[in-house]
This record gives sequence, C-alpha cells and structure tokens, in this order.
Amino acid sequence: MSTDVARRNVENYYNILRAQRRDVPTALSEADQRIVTALREAGVYQTRLEDLDLVGSEQMLSQARDVRRDIEMRVAAGPAHLDDPYLIQANKIELKDRPDIYLFGLNERLLRIVENYLGLPVAFGGFNFFYTLADGCERGARVWHLDGEDESIVKIAIYLNDVGEDGGPFEMIRSRLFKGARPYTRPARHEKLERIIGRNISADEIVTCTGPTGSVIFCDTARYYHRGKPATGQNRTAIFFNYYPRPPRRPYFCGKPIVGLEDFAGETHRLTDYQRQSALWRDNVPSIAKYLLPR
Repeated sequence: MSTDVARRNVENYYNILRAQRRDVPTALSEADQRIVTALREAGVYQTRLEDLDLVGSEQMLSQARDVRRDIEMRVAAGPAHLDDPYLIQANKIELKDRPDIYLFGLNERLLRIVENYLGLPVAFGGFNFFYTLADGCERGARVWHLDGEDESIVKIAIYLNDVGEDGGPFEMIRSRLFKGARPYTRPARHEKLERIIGRNISADEIVTCTGPTGSVIFCDTARYYHRGKPATGQNRTAIFFNYYPRPPRRPYFCGKPIVGLEDFAGETHRLTDYQRQSALWRDNVPSIAKYLLPR
C-alpha cells in the first residue's frame, strides 16, 4: 500500500469515527459551562482548585507536594542527576507510587468539561509534572509554540506554588495569529514570531496567568500560541494534564505519558467505564495511524 493510499485510509477512518461521535456533549452545571464558554470565546480560563471543588483535590495536592520535594532533592544533588537541566520533570520512580495525581486528571467533571468544548469524546493523555528553574532561559516550552496533536486540544495546568510575573507564569497570545488552516510552524522566540507574522505583538494580546498555589488554567494549546514565560525570580512547579479528541488526528504527537493506567492497575476499581475509555484510547487506534499524519 502506498503512503498516499494509507494516509487517505487514515483520514477516512477519522472522518467516519468523528461523524459517529459528534453527539456526545452532556448538560453541565452553570459553573462548568462558563469554562466551556470561555474556552470557545477566549481560548483560556483561570480559576482555583478550591472554587472548582473537585473530588480528589486534596489527595492529589498531597502527593504532588511529595513529588515536588523529591524533585528539589534531585536538583540539589546537581546536574548529574538531571536528564535535562532545562526541562526538569518528575520521573517514573517519583510518580509510580502516587496514583492520585493521575486519577485526578480522569475526574469525570474535567472530562465532561473538555468533552463539551471539543464536541467529541475525550482522550486523556496523562500529565507532565514540570519543575522550572528561574534561570531566565528561553527554550523548550518557554518559547512560543502550538501543540500539534489535533486542531483543538485542552491542557489544564495547576500551580503548586505562588506564581508571579517573574515566576514563570503560563502565557497565551489571545489573537489567532494565522487565519485559515492550522500552520505547522516550529517553536519561536518572541522576536522571531513577530518576524513570522510581520508585525509586533502588543502587550494587550498576551494573557499572563499569574496566581497563587492551586491556580488552575484551562487552555486550548493547539489553537493559540502559548509558552511558560522564562522564570527569573522564583522556581515554578506545575502539573499539566493533557486532553485530546478521541481519537486525536495526530496520535504520533501524543507522546507516551511517563505514567499511565497500566502503572496503577490496583486503582482501576475506582474508575467508571467512561474514565477507563478516556485513559485507554490508545488501545483502539489503528497501528498505521500512529505513524502517518493526515494532511
């Protein structure tokens, strides 16, 4: 089978499956609907864990504090203990015995919010637990970029310390910089991005999400350019939960999470079928779709 034929087959697979699954949204509470509306109108919504009042929040935060302590010990031990000093995140050893962080990402309210925004069932892509050094370095996720898993995806960030202007806050450019088809551009520093679009990006166009410990940020990171502002005054610890349409159009870009449901087999009794389907979506993606990108 030629690559073009295989790619058309993959495209047909996605189109048929998505047409069958369009009628998924369920009624939400007024508070949760506000999040969906904000994502549709602005691409971002910020709140606090205490206001969301989600089941499992305290357990998640308790285990997250323990993970942060472990990372800080690793950082203090020196660069030899870090895979990449510019992209420090929790490893499997630090996460595998702390299931409540992963399970929090499968909270049904969060899944329903994302589902209503995307208009499709949700694929839960796990989470990344980042520890950002206040080194002022502009690289990796600290340059402007778009995520490529699909045309729309949602990331939910939770700050584990107070984050001010110099503490590496999440930032998003509220304007859609490109019209029409989604551009496939490489990450770019601020000045380079301005050269690409041919104009200056005004301060009013940038949403800077500062906030106290427990701040929660919902954002469509495939439609809007975003970054972690380079931290200069304080290290930042944050968890980013990843959500895609099920199935995502580009599973090739959906990296395998550091921990997944298979690492917490003893906890699956705590999940509904709906949650399991969101967690195990990779089991139902055709093998060829994992390696070919729809045009």
